[in-house]
Amino acid sequence: MAANGHGDSFLKPISDAFKKNIAEFDPFSGLDPEAHHGFIDWVGEWGISRGFVMSLFFLGFLSILSLQIPNLPVFIFGWLVGTAPVWLPCALYWAAWKAWINFVRSEYVHHLDKVVLEVRIPKEITKSPRAMELVFNNLWASSGEVSFIHRALHGGTRPWYSFEIASFGGEIHFYVWCWANYRRLVESSIYAQYPDVEIVEAEDYMSKFQYDPKRHVARVGDYMLRGAGDEYPLKTYVDFELDKDPKEEHYVDPLATVFEVLSNLKPTEQVWIQILFRLDAKDGIIARKGSGWRERVETAVNKLRGEMVYKADPNDKGFPRPTWKQTELMRSMERQLTKMPLQVGFRFAYISEGTLHGPTFTAIRWIYKHYNWPNFAQYMRSGRGHDPIDYPWQDWHDYRWILITRRHLDAMRRRTYFHPPWQQPHYIMTPEILASLYHYPHTAIKSPGLQRIQATKSEPPPNLPR
Repeated sequence: MAANGHGDSFLKPISDAFKKNIAEFDPFSGLDPEAHHGFIDWVGEWGISRGFVMSLFFLGFLSILSLQIPNLPVFIFGWLVGTAPVWLPCALYWAAWKAWINFVRSEYVHHLDKVVLEVRIPKEITKSPRAMELVFNNLWASSGEVSFIHRALHGGTRPWYSFEIASFGGEIHFYVWCWANYRRLVESSIYAQYPDVEIVEAEDYMSKFQYDPKRHVARVGDYMLRGAGDEYPLKTYVDFELDKDPKEEHYVDPLATVFEVLSNLKPTEQVWIQILFRLDAKDGIIARKGSGWRERVETAVNKLRGEMVYKADPNDKGFPRPTWKQTELMRSMERQLTKMPLQVGFRFAYISEGTLHGPTFTAIRWIYKHYNWPNFAQYMRSGRGHDPIDYPWQDWHDYRWILITRRHLDAMRRRTYFHPPWQQPHYIMTPEILASLYHYPHTAIKSPGLQRIQATKSEPPPNLPR
C-alpha cells in the first residue's frame, strides 16, 4: 500500500500537467487567418482556382474526420435522412420560389418589345455634360414593380436602359437600347437637351454579329470600380470644370481620349461599350431592401470629419484641420448626396478578325482612367470576362476562352445585368458621374471617327408664302 501510495504521489504532478496541457490545447493556435487568406490569394495569382484549393483543404479535413468517425459516409447519410423533415421542405420551398420568380420575370421581359435607337450627332454641340445629366435624370423611372402582385405574379420589374458606344473599324456610333413603350420618353429626354440630333430606329448590331471562333478573336470584360467602394465617387465633369462652359479653345474633355482610341481601330476591328442603368430602389419581392448607398456615403463623410479634427489635448474638443484631399473628397461626396442614385453596370467587347493589337486592348482596358481618383484609392478598369486568364494551364485549347466570349456576347445582346440569366454585381452612381462617362461630344472634339451629320435643323423662315 505504501508503494502504491508513493506511486500515486509521484504520478499525480504528471497527471495534473497532462490534464492542463489537454485543456489548453488549441489545434488552430498556429494558424493565422490573414496568412491563410494571403496564401489563397497568392495561389490565385498563379492562375490556380481558389475554389479548387479550398476544396482540397475540405477533402483533407474530411479525410481526417473519417479516421475519427467510423463509417463516416453512412453516418452523414443517416444524419441527412433523419433531419430531412426539417431542412428538406425549406430547401424545396426556397428553390421553387426562386425558380418561379425567375420564370415569371423572364416571361415578363421576354414579351416586352425592345428597340435600338441610333443617335446621330450634329456638327455643332456646345453644351456641357450637364445636359446629359439631365437626360439621365429624366429616365429615373420606378414603374412596373409597385405592388406584391406586380412583382410576384406578373414578374414586373422597373425599366432599365443601355446607352452604348460602338466603333466599327474606327467609325463611332451612339446607340440607346430601351423597351419600346419607353421610346418616346428616351427621345423626348434627348431632344430636350440636344435638339439638333437625329434619332432613328436602327438594326441591333449586336444581334447581327455572328461570332465565329475560327475567324474572330475577342477580348471581353466589365468595367469595374477597384479600390474603395462606390460611396467614393470618380472624377466628374465638375472636377474638370466643364460645368462652367469654357470656350472651345479651353475645352478639355477626358472623353476625347475615348473617342480617339475608338477612332484608331483597323477596318477589321470593332469595339462595343455598354452602360446599363436603372434607378436605385428597394430590391426583392417580399422583404424589400435598399442598397444603403446614402447611409454608406454619410458614414464615410462622418469618418472623414473625425479624421480631420486636431486635438492638442485629449480633453479638448478639437477643431477641424482638413487637408486638401479631405476637403475635395468631402465636397465631391456631399455633392453626390444631392443627386438621384442609379444602379449601373458596364460591359465591353473588343473583336478583331485575325489578331488583337495589344496596345489597343490596353488602351480599351484603361479607357476611363482619366476619371480615376488615385488620392482616394478609387479607379475604374476592366475585370471579369477574360481578365483572370493569364496562364496556359487555366485554359486548355482555348475552350474556356471561347465559352466566356460566347456568354459575354450573349449577355450584351440581351442587355441583361440586373436579372437572370446574366445577373452581375452593380454599382451605385449618380447621373453626374454617368454623364461624365457618357455624353455626346462637344464641337471642340475633333476625333476623325465621329460620324457627324452635315445638316443642322432649323425653323423655316417666317415670311414663306403659304
